[in-house]
Amino acid sequence: MLEIKTIELRNVSHGYGDGSNAINKLNLKVTAGELICILGPSGCGKSTILKILAGQLKPNKGEIFCNGQSLYENLKEIRSHICYAPEEESFDPLLSVRENINFATSIRRPDFSKEECKNKTQNLLEELLLIEKDKVVPGDHFHKLLSGGERKRLNVGLELTSNAPLLLIDEPTTGLSSYDSENIVNCIKKRSYSKICFVSIHQPSRKLFKSFDKALLIDAKGNLAFFGTPDEMENSFKKNLQDCIDESLQKQPSELLQIQSLDSPEFILELLQINYDKKNGYKLSGIEKTYNPDEPSDDKSNKPQSSAVIIAKKRSHKQLTTHFLRALLTKVRNKSGLFSGLLISPILAFFVAGVLRYSETQNYTFSDAPHIPAYIFISLVVAMFLGLTNSAGEIMRDKRILSRERGHGIILTHYILSKFIVLSFIAAAQSWIYVWIGNSILEIHHMHWYYILWIVMTNLVGASIGLLISAISKSHITALSLIPMVIIPQILLAGALIEYNQINPFLYLKKGHSTHSLNNKVPEFCNFIPLRWSYESLIISQNKYNLLNETLTSIEKTKTNLLNKKELSESEKNKLSQHKEAYTLLFGIKGKDSNEIIKLIEKINTSLEDGTFNAQDYFVDGDLSSTELFLNNKVNDLITAAEIEIEDYRNYTNNNSSKPNIFLAKEKTFGGRDFSTTNFNFWVLSLFIIISMILTGAVLRKKINSYSGQFI
Repeated sequence: MLEIKTIELRNVSHGYGDGSNAINKLNLKVTAGELICILGPSGCGKSTILKILAGQLKPNKGEIFCNGQSLYENLKEIRSHICYAPEEESFDPLLSVRENINFATSIRRPDFSKEECKNKTQNLLEELLLIEKDKVVPGDHFHKLLSGGERKRLNVGLELTSNAPLLLIDEPTTGLSSYDSENIVNCIKKRSYSKICFVSIHQPSRKLFKSFDKALLIDAKGNLAFFGTPDEMENSFKKNLQDCIDESLQKQPSELLQIQSLDSPEFILELLQINYDKKNGYKLSGIEKTYNPDEPSDDKSNKPQSSAVIIAKKRSHKQLTTHFLRALLTKVRNKSGLFSGLLISPILAFFVAGVLRYSETQNYTFSDAPHIPAYIFISLVVAMFLGLTNSAGEIMRDKRILSRERGHGIILTHYILSKFIVLSFIAAAQSWIYVWIGNSILEIHHMHWYYILWIVMTNLVGASIGLLISAISKSHITALSLIPMVIIPQILLAGALIEYNQINPFLYLKKGHSTHSLNNKVPEFCNFIPLRWSYESLIISQNKYNLLNETLTSIEKTKTNLLNKKELSESEKNKLSQHKEAYTLLFGIKGKDSNEIIKLIEKINTSLEDGTFNAQDYFVDGDLSSTELFLNNKVNDLITAAEIEIEDYRNYTNNNSSKPNIFLAKEKTFGGRDFSTTNFNFWVLSLFIIISMILTGAVLRKKINSYSGQFI
């Protein structure tokens, strides 16, 4: 373990926006093996000192040296050797006490094996007297399942899992009984050997005060009032108090006598808060500044000599497993969020499909249902909405944990990826439920996996954007208010609600297009709309990959290959004849229900492969035809219009004979090559996800590396 042997503060001052000084010209030098308490009235800057030492708040003036190295000039290397426990609760309220400590150990002790982490957790639970509560979930502020003392012990215990040489604990005893306070301080003291430990305490008991090696006293204006052993501080203040009483016998010093009757260190704090010079004329000599380490100056060139070079702690790739398990357990334990997320899918599927189940014929048939494109589009909007709501609060709820773990070499790529993997599971579950119900109601057969694919992809794009929103936003309200800003432009510009030939022409960046050429041409700006790509893909998939068209395409491909041959053998001629008959038969095949037609088409496929096809075997009476079951007229019209426009000579320029990229066309041209639209769009949506994740990482990295003193 690397040792931080010395910490020195030189003329450290820090103020806030209101002009007040939190810390004023603080000079201090501390060596390893010392347990130091920071005392002072409320608002004197105790927490500010700890944040400055933790590398989370750069002071306005002055420098901090660790082993002679400037803390803020070498922050990346030094911060991984600092443990900082803020006063605010920063554990996960949905994980048990044992799980919180075990995950904290995994992050802070990357050198530990799984078994060592378990042993460390067990020992710490026993030390903190939390062993009987190890399976209890703490709960949030509105539903607390642990007492205040137990929550405080858990909060402090997360940092006690580390072996960092600098330990900073903010107000660990606030609101605790004297027994609990002594227990926590004793746990900290056990770890202070060869370490430097700072603990801020508001009003310690005499016994607790005496357990520290040194005491640092800050007055109300952020000045150093005293630094020394507890006994030295007590004796110094008693002497000064007695001197004040002796000097003011003529003025009835009843207030001073009352203070004198208080126990140490309470009388010190009471005495410090009274402005004797202005109110009573009392003079407290010798306590305004009793520590002056080697007369520090403002000259930055006068740096202490480095005693040991500090290098950054190595990070472990085992973090991915830790982050994933923590994210998964948190999602599973959040029962209200999990059930509402999974329950909303069937409710919306029933509602959307139920409203859109309409056919232009007396009896509902899929081929005559005019709202299938609308169902596809609304389903993708639902997927985008679910993805955004699933993730918009993910990082925000972890901001205190991330702020706390920023110095422990957290690998942001692992953190973000773990969130994304958990969200992928939820997206898959939501999409499967939605498609199973919605497609069943609208009688969309043999297309479930294609619908699931594009709905999951859209959900994941929404989830990745939601993670970015969560990283940027400072509150849940802000995050939720940004969701409509993401969804509404996509609804308008996806090409479903408003056709692109009826959109504002100024959205086209390239000028010179005729009105006709813009019918199915996508405005350049709309290419930044994820729903435009997933809607196009699912419409094409419905037309191209339904069982009937997929079979027809396969037969057509075989026919073309045979016809391209110069000479055919007898077996090849027979095969060609079978495929021609099958192609014609498929358009007129009928059955009593969907299952019978599906079995007949699958049987045709099998018989063509083994050469046993006989058209007479497939003439079955029934009221339902294959085209009614698989080919939707509205979807076919959209695809046909796009294909016709591709072949329209008016879309070609004089200097370029390549096909234009038309919305809903089955092929796209990119880089001089033709690609399947569905394949191309899949990679475009993947690119949306990757870019969103990279931006999320960049935002979090900037916040983690900042030293503004704010939470992430």
